[in-house]
Amino acid sequence: MKRQFAVLLILITLFLSGCGDQPLKFRNLLEADQYIRNNIEDTDWDTFKYMLSPDNTVTETDFKYLKEKLTSQRKSYFHTEAVNKFYRFNKENELVYMTEWEKKDGILLLKDIDYIQ
Repeated sequence: MKRQFAVLLILITLFLSGCGDQPLKFRNLLEADQYIRNNIEDTDWDTFKYMLSPDNTVTETDFKYLKEKLTSQRKSYFHTEAVNKFYRFNKENELVYMTEWEKKDGILLLKDIDYIQ
């Protein structure tokens, strides 16, 4: 009985670990942005790269800056969207960042991040 349970546990672990190489599937820009803001603190560059489009211009430096910006400032934000671009502003009406997304095979992928510094 213990042996069957161990085999079942190993199979479940292998199945779940095999699902990790697929990009996340977001329905819209707000959902994608919210996922990034909610999970950026626990995300590393290797994991973040799964959200990037093949022709992206996002660098590891861009990622680190976004991570630092979002984890150091837990302010109220508001946003606006225009076609495939998402703009995040702080409550002082200053642009925090802009992300550009593209849809490939029905999946939203991050193409670019811009900041005004």
